[in-house]
Amino acid sequence: MADQRDFDLALSTKWFAKEPPAFPLPSMKALGPCTSTYGWTWEQDFSDTTKTLICAVLWTDTKAMTKVRVTWRRSDPLGTVKAEQKHYRASPPPSEENLDKAHKLYGENIAAWAEDTIGTTVGDGECWTLIQRALMDIADTYRQYGKEPPLLSQGRTHGHPILNITMPSVGSNTGLLQLADVRRGDILELKSAHFHIITEEAPKKMPGQWGKWQKGAGEKNIRLSHHTAIVVGVEGDAVRVVEQNGSVPGGVGVERYDLGDTGMKRGEVE
Repeated sequence: MADQRDFDLALSTKWFAKEPPAFPLPSMKALGPCTSTYGWTWEQDFSDTTKTLICAVLWTDTKAMTKVRVTWRRSDPLGTVKAEQKHYRASPPPSEENLDKAHKLYGENIAAWAEDTIGTTVGDGECWTLIQRALMDIADTYRQYGKEPPLLSQGRTHGHPILNITMPSVGSNTGLLQLADVRRGDILELKSAHFHIITEEAPKKMPGQWGKWQKGAGEKNIRLSHHTAIVVGVEGDAVRVVEQNGSVPGGVGVERYDLGDTGMKRGEVE
């Protein structure tokens, strides 16, 4: 996107002064699917307040980015507004250091937010809505404290992919969660997934046989065409997730998915 010309920012519409700002602009959306974020700062003197809006838009397909910085005086937005924009090529994959920094900034808050919603219904009850609301609420909180917010999901894309498991596979999937460093607060996207889950039940007395107990077991098959969930724990090759419209139809619940060779029978996880 080095050759990207500056966008017409249509400052006369005062989109920048709205709360929330009307961003990205239509001319930006016309280039394809994109996601965006923004943050405010302000300085107050004796007579007026100077406000600064910093916005960023990321195109899903090309991973190119444009940042826009707008400043104005609150008493006369149109008469004092100034704007600049910068365009960036698609960036290389983030380093392990930056991924670790992002996890420390957002991971625990995303997981804790999800756990607080267990037993409720978020929005329309769909799985994707849980992730959308989590990221939006956390982004709003970070902006209030002048911190960089997380990027919101764009469709089924949630940040930088670090894991891809496909079944059936040629090799073993054992240990992939550790190799990818999947952690609490990461977001899983499941496609055409089929899990076979064995569950242990409490021992039961055997009828007519004094002192003898039988260890029970149950099983269930879970099939998910498209599903999104938030990781709240990693246990070997399995993940504990908070999800909506999964184990609890139309509501938020907890499930455990074994992504190893014995639990996941078919599908893709990333």
